[in-house]
Amino acid sequence: MIHAYNKMYLYGVMKNLAALVDIAINAEGLDADRFGEMFSSSSVAKKIEHAYPDMLAGKSASEMLSIILEKQVNYSSVPTDRTPEYWAGWILAKAQWTLGRSFEEILDVMPLSSLIELYYPYHEADESKTIDLISERFPPKVPALKLIRKSRKLTQEQLALLSGVNIRSIRSYEQGDNELGKAQGETLQMLAHALDCTIEELLQ
Repeated sequence: MIHAYNKMYLYGVMKNLAALVDIAINAEGLDADRFGEMFSSSSVAKKIEHAYPDMLAGKSASEMLSIILEKQVNYSSVPTDRTPEYWAGWILAKAQWTLGRSFEEILDVMPLSSLIELYYPYHEADESKTIDLISERFPPKVPALKLIRKSRKLTQEQLALLSGVNIRSIRSYEQGDNELGKAQGETLQMLAHALDCTIEELLQ
């Protein structure tokens, strides 16, 4: 899994989104799912997803909320208690980083109100339990290799001949038995060349 940004920034993002959700719902009185939609479609969410430094480390929760709501929001002290809303924002940030999905994709399968409802009993469990639950709601992801191969109207056998990559390897990458991202650079180059695409496109 290629993460959008370095793990060293993750705690700060989680802390900010936790406070952001808490303030939006408990202080500003916004509906959870409405705010989820506002946040996921905002420049704040997009910039976090694309690792903009100002959103990873430069803005406070209040500043982020001011951008989303398009009005000045002033909270000199942010909540630190783990309310269900605070916990939901915390998990949302961790899930986005861990799963490599957009906030919009995550909130489509797990609306913010549903995530908040998971607080009992999930807040006492390891965070990975909640993230696994979110992950299970996504339909199985078709590997990019398979999508690109099919778009080129090639069979697995034809791709094996064109690329020089063993057909068993191609099958295992497409079925998810082996992770293409862990393949040797030479294998990736051979597949990309045969499919007339970039290695980055293969790893999406």
